[in-house]
Formats: sequence, C-alpha cells, structure tokens
Amino acid sequence: MKVLVIGAVGTTAITIEMLQKHGFDIVGVLGQEPIKKNRVSGLSDLAQLSNSLNIEYQGYQKINDSVHLEWAAQKKPEVIFAVGFSQLLNQQWLEIPLKGCIGFHPTVLPQGRGRAPVAWSVLYNLNGAANFFLLGNGADDGPIFVQQEFGMTQNQDAEDFVLKLHEAMKIALDNWLPKLKNGEWNPIKQENSKVTYYGKRQPCDSIIDWNKCAIEVDRIIKASVSPLAGAFTFCNQKIVTIWKSRINTTHQYKGVIGRVLLIENGSFLVQCGKDTSLWLDKIDYQDKEYKFKVGDKFGYLYHNQQDELVNNFVWNK
Repeated sequence: MKVLVIGAVGTTAITIEMLQKHGFDIVGVLGQEPIKKNRVSGLSDLAQLSNSLNIEYQGYQKINDSVHLEWAAQKKPEVIFAVGFSQLLNQQWLEIPLKGCIGFHPTVLPQGRGRAPVAWSVLYNLNGAANFFLLGNGADDGPIFVQQEFGMTQNQDAEDFVLKLHEAMKIALDNWLPKLKNGEWNPIKQENSKVTYYGKRQPCDSIIDWNKCAIEVDRIIKASVSPLAGAFTFCNQKIVTIWKSRINTTHQYKGVIGRVLLIENGSFLVQCGKDTSLWLDKIDYQDKEYKFKVGDKFGYLYHNQQDELVNNFVWNK
C-alpha cells in the first residue's frame, strides 16, 4: 500500500518508523520546517529520518500551499497519514488519496478534541490515548480505526505523558497496521454524546498564581514541562521558568505567599495559598548570575506586562 506522511514531531517519526516496519510503501514525507522552531513543541528532524530510510522528503511551512499539494498528488498515495502538526488540511488534501487521510490525536476521543491536548490532559490528570482516525472537515471528529488508552498518575507530568503516548502508538500501530495492509477499512464512528473540546493555550497561560493551593500550582507546572514551554513566575521583574515540582508534606513552614521559605539540596520551598507549600526542584532564571536566597519573592507583574514578557521570552529565545 502506497502511503504519504505529513507531520512535524516525535509522533510523526514513530508513525514513519512503524509504517516502514510493517512493509508499507512510503512514497513521501512532508516535514514542517518553521521559521521559528521554538514555536513547535517537540519538533523532530524528519528530513534526516527520511534520508536514513531512503524516503523522498519535502519541507513545508504552510502545508496548504499549492506546491505541496501538487507534490503529494504526483505520488498517488492510497492513504495519507497526517500526524503531529497543528495546521489544518484543506479539502484538496482530503481528495488526493484513494482511500482517505488518517489523522492522530492523543486524548480519549471523543473527549478532548481540539488544541493543546497534552497540556490539558495533564492539567486535569486525565488518561491519554493514541487514536488514528479518518480525517474529515471537523476537528478530531472522524471515525476511529484504533484507540490505545493509557493511564496517568498524579505525580506524572507532560514529559511522562509523551513517553506513554509513544509506547501506546507503537502498540496501536502494531495491532492495526497489518489489518490496514490487508485492506481492512472499517473505522468506528465517535459517540457524539460524550464530545468535549479543548481551547488554544499560549506560554503566558502557564503563569503561576501563588495564591492558589500547592496542588493547583503543581498541576500547572506538570502540565507545562518539556516538550512544552514550562511554567512561569517572576522574581525581580525577570522570568523564572519552573520544570519540576512536588507538594511539600514534610516541612512545617508558613510564610508570605510566593516567598522562598527554605532552600535545601538545591530545591526551593515556596509558600502557596491555603497554608500549603511547594518544592521547586528544577528552575531556570533569566538572570543567570543571580543566586536565590530565603526571602526572595515569586509573583505576578501586571497581567498585560507579564503576558507580553513571557510570550516574547518563549517565542524569541
């Protein structure tokens, strides 16, 4: 079966590798090559992967440009796999393959359609799933070929989610691709009564409100770690990016909300709301020379000032 793959990130690379493993004829790969690479979380070098597998490759910035449509149409794919990128395919793409375009989404569909599914899933401590479904004109609403669900625990973060997702993808594709190769094409319609949607997120949406309890702060940190941009706070009007945290259950400290109460083994104990506190185990500070001390205070700037500062920091670094 002749297939073409479109994508940008690690899930795209896994799809390519699994299609190769199961003997599909990959006639081409279209890989996203954004001008600002940091705006695509977890960007993967699909050009190098394609070259190593002797697959014809073409880079894109805007997938719906005519040059990419023409390139793909000349390959005459029976199926297009569109996995791991946020741009929407126009109707012309859906008409190119003989059988159809197959999309991918990492929530337990029909729940969690839409944007930033990894962040939202971790924020609400929900299970994820590797779904391959038939693309149509809606957002993640097509009938599903295969769904491999996986669980998450309270202490796991976005990085753990992605690792579990990759393993679920391999299981799903090992189970389903042989059937697809043999001509099986019977996706199951999603149950509309259970549909929920997620909205777009930006880096400034991961700014920490220290007035919230430690559990809530811990969740926004876990939902924002790599491959995402990280959770943010401020100290001395400079940005602090937080990558690892844990709820304090051992030290009986109380203080002013947002202040560093204790520094121990390189970790910072910070006061949160509702008489709770949180350990920050891994942070980056915009001022590389500054040494934090007990009594330093993390917190907000004015909303419009902090949002602009964080977005510029992430998009331009």
